[in-house]
Amino acid sequence: MAAAGIEQADAVVEIGPGLGRLTRAIAAVARRTVALEVDRGLFRLLVDLELGAGVELRHQDVMKADLGGLARELGAPVVLIGNLPYRISGRLLGSLLGPRTPFRRWCFMLQREVADRVLAQPGTRAYGPLAVWTGIWAEARRVLSLSPEDFDPKPRVHSSFVLFDPAPSPPEVTSPPALRELVRCAFQHRRKTLRAALRGRIPGAERALERTRIDPGSRPEALSPDDFVSLANAVSEAGRVG
Repeated sequence: MAAAGIEQADAVVEIGPGLGRLTRAIAAVARRTVALEVDRGLFRLLVDLELGAGVELRHQDVMKADLGGLARELGAPVVLIGNLPYRISGRLLGSLLGPRTPFRRWCFMLQREVADRVLAQPGTRAYGPLAVWTGIWAEARRVLSLSPEDFDPKPRVHSSFVLFDPAPSPPEVTSPPALRELVRCAFQHRRKTLRAALRGRIPGAERALERTRIDPGSRPEALSPDDFVSLANAVSEAGRVG
């Protein structure tokens, strides 16, 4: 709980409460807690447990939930917390990392490999779209590293608890969808040069590379998050005047 930095003024949305151990600790601090559980059997078990005042259980798949609407329902400030399964962690983080977030903070227990991808620096093998989104839209840090022995039952993987705070001064992005498409396309062909990866896939890319003076012969992992923003903005500008 201390690692998450939850305060009395916060409402909390918890993803996957498990057997409610963390839920109880959250409820002891937060003004209100909504716990989302997708497993029907576990949801029924949780209903019979005493999770604390201010806790509301909802049988819901987080990947189908309107998290923005839920945050508005609870009223700011809202913290999102959870132990994310590997299969949804990338998609959920991708949906949260953007220009507008209703959450004061989101904090997740992630498989260590996913955390490494989130926190990767340019020029490293783990660097990719998740690191780019994080670098643009958030300030992220690993606050705990946990081994299988720290859990009961023991998982087969190591885990990291990562905090995400919205970036206080994110760069101006002309078109977030265009930025996402450019980054996706670049890393989909990460072994190619930028020129080869973007040619024929991102209209205006050649002109944008010239305008931003980004080396078209460099690889995608060589670009910083700000480089990708500059390139995407130049692509959008080229599309307007082309």
